[in-house]
Amino acid sequence: MPKGEDAIIRKKNKSLRKKLRSDSAKVSNRIAAIIAQKKRRQSGKRRMCQGMCFSLPTPEDPFNEKYMNLDSKKTKKVWPSKKDNNLTENGSDASQNKRKANSDHKSNEKNQKKKARVEKESTPSDEKSTKKLNTNISTDVGCPSKFLISCLKTVQDTMRDDEAFERGKHLFFDSWGFEYWRCYTSGKHVLETSGCATMEQIAWIGSTAVDSITNKENDGESFTGPYLLFIVPSQEKAAEVRAVCKPLKAFGIHTVSLHPGASIDHQIQGLKTCEPEFLICTPDRLVELVSMDAVDISGVRSLIIDGLECSSGDAYIDSIKSIQQHISVDPHTVVFCSGLTDAYLPAVSSLLPTPMCRLSRDRTIVNKSAT
Repeated sequence: MPKGEDAIIRKKNKSLRKKLRSDSAKVSNRIAAIIAQKKRRQSGKRRMCQGMCFSLPTPEDPFNEKYMNLDSKKTKKVWPSKKDNNLTENGSDASQNKRKANSDHKSNEKNQKKKARVEKESTPSDEKSTKKLNTNISTDVGCPSKFLISCLKTVQDTMRDDEAFERGKHLFFDSWGFEYWRCYTSGKHVLETSGCATMEQIAWIGSTAVDSITNKENDGESFTGPYLLFIVPSQEKAAEVRAVCKPLKAFGIHTVSLHPGASIDHQIQGLKTCEPEFLICTPDRLVELVSMDAVDISGVRSLIIDGLECSSGDAYIDSIKSIQQHISVDPHTVVFCSGLTDAYLPAVSSLLPTPMCRLSRDRTIVNKSAT
């Protein structure tokens, strides 16, 4: 049976009233967000972005990280009662001292355990090297810079396959090198009495000079001529010294070797195109080039004299003295001498200014003298 018009109208009015009731109870999205925000604030739960809105950053917590942990439970602070105030006031100092003593005891135990673990993990080779360094180096002197250590590592990595280097020994743990660095930093000239310069000694001398150049350039000082002058007795020794100093080119150090094995015109042309920081040469060739104004050694800061022996004669010493006269500054001087006798000692000492430090690679005891 079809429905009448009255029934249809009643059903339509009913649905319309239901729709109006639902629209009147509904609020806008903005009002609903405000209500939800108020409920969260009252319950103590906020969104991550609201931490920046409701609290300003502080120097202790510039990023408001204390609001990052949303699941952390709040702990209620228990306030002491009035009856307990008198007891806590009287015993506060004693409790604080007791807590401090307990914390100090725990920290000492942790430090002792950590120290024992480090000593247990250290290898016997490390213990030997540290003992060796402690016996040869005093505690009142600092340590070489990291840049100097990187220079030594570069030289060792390059010369790893050379038979002249001691296998299994790092240049950083060379006791003679530390003693030389101490004399260099304290301004004492060095007399080495164990013979000609070894590869390790050359590496330490070159790396120390590179470190000194870098420090002086950082202070605003500039150099127009060679910084280090290495005088050698022969062409073979010059090639050996240059092979050790060549890896230092990675730090901007150019090394030039001057010896009678090459034509003097070729060497003059090379000095015009290159401004070396390290100059390795024999005495006769250097005197010849200086007389021709081909090289300027007036600003040399480090003078190394190698191959000085009793059998060298006075001619070798005289040529070195003539070279020293062309140096206008007071360079740090190192003399490598072998077979030193009492009769030959005054001639060698005339090449060294004061104060002087006497080293010997063959002996573990270093004899120092300031004459």
